[in-house]
Amino acid sequence: MKSESPDSSSSPHLRNLIILCSIIVLVGAGVFQVCRADEPLPAAMASYPKGTITSVYETTFQIDGRTFSLSPEVVLVDRHGDPLASTAIRMDIDVKYRIQKGTNDKIDWMMLFLPQ
Repeated sequence: MKSESPDSSSSPHLRNLIILCSIIVLVGAGVFQVCRADEPLPAAMASYPKGTITSVYETTFQIDGRTFSLSPEVVLVDRHGDPLASTAIRMDIDVKYRIQKGTNDKIDWMMLFLPQ
């Protein structure tokens, strides 16, 4: 009759727990880039509409003559994916954008191609 030590049967579970904890710590530290549901994948971005900002008002702006506003949770980024403030929105800037689901005039993600 073969006897197992108590440590040998729990070793795989302990190892899996250590691996899981390590992954959580690394993700929390930003080692792995995690895509949130509200942030598009680069491949999906190819299907987003593009245009040029043609007018800017107090709370709205136009892209190719169509009026939009920003959703409260909007994500604005430059061509490198770095975050931008809403003050970066100005006339004659080329953009790619995503319209918030359930609306037809609120943008929840937009990439601005600022002059270099």
